Amino acid sequence: FTFEILIEQRSFERVLMPYVKNLQRAGITVQVRLVDHAQYKARLQAFDFDVITYVLPQSLSPGQEQRLYFHSSQADTPGSKNFSGIKNTVVDHLVEKIGSAHSRTELINNTRSLDRVLLWNYYTIPHWHLNYHRIAYWNKFARPTPGPSLTPGFPGWWLDN
Repeated sequence: FTFEILIEQRSFERVLMPYVKNLQRAGITVQVRLVDHAQYKARLQAFDFDVITYVLPQSLSPGQEQRLYFHSSQADTPGSKNFSGIKNTVVDHLVEKIGSAHSRTELINNTRSLDRVLLWNYYTIPHWHLNYHRIAYWNKFARPTPGPSLTPGFPGWWLDN
């Protein structure tokens, strides 16, 4: 058994190599192919790949993005985000229920059900995550000290050297 993992960032090689090594121990041949951004995008739009690493951004209130990622109507649409080519009536039904949920409890239950169905069918392989947020900031801005009002009242910011 042989397949290729398509990537566009060299930094993903570090993340993928332990996975590749474990697959090789099971007798599976995996090639990681690094391509430039233009080729990566073109191949994704044409579904011309075996495996990719891709983040499916989610909101705190799942909704229409689930249709873009998992609904059958998107499976054969070039340029769609249904990269797994999912065509599953159960998934479609749950996506519809998520989009029309009338309460937070209903939304949570339907989203968890969708998660179980997606994992049970092995459409994706969750292989890494960060359990923290990366935030960088530069504390160089300040508000001016209040003084006489010489402006039309618009707030301003100053560079604090």
